[in-house]
Amino acid sequence: MGSPFVRKASVSTAICLFLSGCGGGSGGSASTITTSAITFLAETITGGNFSADALTAFRVESFAAYEDAAQILRESDIYQRQKIRWSERNGTSYESYSLASARIEYAHAIGLTGAGQIISIVDDGFLTTHQSYANRIEGGNAGSAASHGTSVASVAAGNSTYMIGVAPGATIQPGLFNTARSRADATDLARTTGAVVQNNSWGFSDFKANTTDFERLFVQSDNSIYLTALQRYTQNGVVVFAADNIRTNSVAGLMEALPAFVPELEAGWLAVISGVPQFDSERILSAQRRSAPCLEAARWCIAADGTWRAATSTSDTSYDLRVGTSFAAPMVSGAIALLAEAFPNLTPHDLRARLIASADNGFEGFTASGTLEVVPGSGFFHDYSTEWGHGFLDVRAALLPIGTPVAVLADGTTQSADEPLITGGGATGDAVARSLASTPILVTDLLGGDFTMPGAALSATAAPPPISEQLWYSMFGDAPRSGLLQAYGGANLTMHHDGLELALLAPEAGGAAGIRGTDPAMAAFIGQNLQAAGGEVFVGLNVTRDDGTILPGIGGSTSTLAALELAYRRDVGRDGFFEVGGTFGMSPSERGPALSDRSAVQFNAFKVEAGQNSVLRRGDRISLGLSLPVAVTSGGAEIALPVSRSDGLVEHRSVGIDYAPQDREINVSLTYDTPVGRNAAIFVGAIHAANHGNISGQHDTAALLGFRMAF
Repeated sequence: MGSPFVRKASVSTAICLFLSGCGGGSGGSASTITTSAITFLAETITGGNFSADALTAFRVESFAAYEDAAQILRESDIYQRQKIRWSERNGTSYESYSLASARIEYAHAIGLTGAGQIISIVDDGFLTTHQSYANRIEGGNAGSAASHGTSVASVAAGNSTYMIGVAPGATIQPGLFNTARSRADATDLARTTGAVVQNNSWGFSDFKANTTDFERLFVQSDNSIYLTALQRYTQNGVVVFAADNIRTNSVAGLMEALPAFVPELEAGWLAVISGVPQFDSERILSAQRRSAPCLEAARWCIAADGTWRAATSTSDTSYDLRVGTSFAAPMVSGAIALLAEAFPNLTPHDLRARLIASADNGFEGFTASGTLEVVPGSGFFHDYSTEWGHGFLDVRAALLPIGTPVAVLADGTTQSADEPLITGGGATGDAVARSLASTPILVTDLLGGDFTMPGAALSATAAPPPISEQLWYSMFGDAPRSGLLQAYGGANLTMHHDGLELALLAPEAGGAAGIRGTDPAMAAFIGQNLQAAGGEVFVGLNVTRDDGTILPGIGGSTSTLAALELAYRRDVGRDGFFEVGGTFGMSPSERGPALSDRSAVQFNAFKVEAGQNSVLRRGDRISLGLSLPVAVTSGGAEIALPVSRSDGLVEHRSVGIDYAPQDREINVSLTYDTPVGRNAAIFVGAIHAANHGNISGQHDTAALLGFRMAF
């Protein structure tokens, strides 16, 4: 069958023999270390307090909060060492920055290191005492010290003051590729020990992606035991294979394309090519491919920049320049270890899907040749090309929510994280958001990744109408005496007869649902003016079905309100007057969608107005008013919200919501109107609202000059 292994690239030195990629050029040895790169990160970024929970401390829509920390890392010595300007023998020059182009600094900035994860590495041999990973070797067969395997291991999980790898806290499990039995043993060990990923930076020299070569290798030779081991391991784990480094290849190597012949492997398989990208802070702009294209492996292939100053086996402190797919592949393997730490609820197959779904394929020169639903049934599709596969590794994007996250409520329904579950009513202001602010809510993205966000993110505070509307109604509106109906902007119909007032608020025929997605508001009001106590007493009664305008709308629920209206008006002196009034209401306790309980709610409103008639001319009027619009004084609700996951199941906690706002709205108004003819008047007014909308610190001021005419 010829030589069983392939010399996939030979940039400079003989260590490349049989391997996917190799290093070359100038390098050097690091001085003896006293602290690790992890210690450096802890001291520089977090003061020694690493926490992968930083990722889920809030809903991650961007890494803006960690941008300064990421910048510190990019400028650190251990990062800058991977910012390399280098040339091929033919004179073609490149500028590589493998860590930054894959956005790995963002994972490190939030404290992710791959701690607790095992990376199986099948290669030619390892210097187990190398400073970059000496204390993180677990089991396996390291063989004789060899630079290629040592370099690959350091890229995946290096940790020294000279360099940092992708997952510097992960454990390395070495294995050898030299025989079918050693390959099978390494793969079986990865399965039994729960290694999240197995890295393979090697390949077969004489075997390409065709049926004949597949049968020669796996049917007609002892490699059948290796294939069986791969089939068992990929039921849960992920195998990563480096592609060939020969750029002119028109057929993929058999190993990177193996799922084309054994389809059940695909869910646990990734092929990796190498390219040098040009990038800015947001995306890959363009790229130069430095290896074979993805070809038959395109559906499960991604790219990374395999240019590293990595460990070698010359000594425990030696490093050298390494270039090729051999060093792009362990970047992907290390990234899976980072994701495994960040998303403990996800399987290795899920993590693989995140890398595919988040790969950057928006750069110049990428031409899609197909699209893949990354997880069957997810509805999330990602384009791939026969040249670049799904695009470049992007760890930052893989750590962000993919698709819109949802919260799974106690009744099994889901609530989109970009839509409020609870919308605070005008009488509650920002009370709902304040009540939920300290409660972390578990949300899950389209590919199963868990994140937490403040409970307040599931709520919305209704924007109060501009205070100018009150002036407008004072001038033009036939506003009912009911303070409750005024909160809805008035009534559809108001009638007066001999001191009796009737007002109705009804939904328009065929109208849409209410403003919170509930049934639209309906209200009836009846009131009577009575002469008493030297003035005029007004007594009224409201019955209302609220649509979320007054009390919070939760999951489409409605509230029934009842309120008593009282007012007293009296003339003072020859032309003066004053009026005082109040609304006193309640809503009974009830249950509703998403609510585990809601106690009885009490609310009120007050108004005082004093004025003088015929001040400047006969028939004019000036008045000064002070009002407190409708606000809740007591009551609230309990709602069961998702807060954590245990054994794969979402756990819920009952969270209390206090409906009473911290500070209620206070309005001060000054108005003047004067007749300018038999049926016309000029109106001038100004109003200021403190804590507008019952939201602390929010203010609104308006002034109005108008002309009113009756026909």
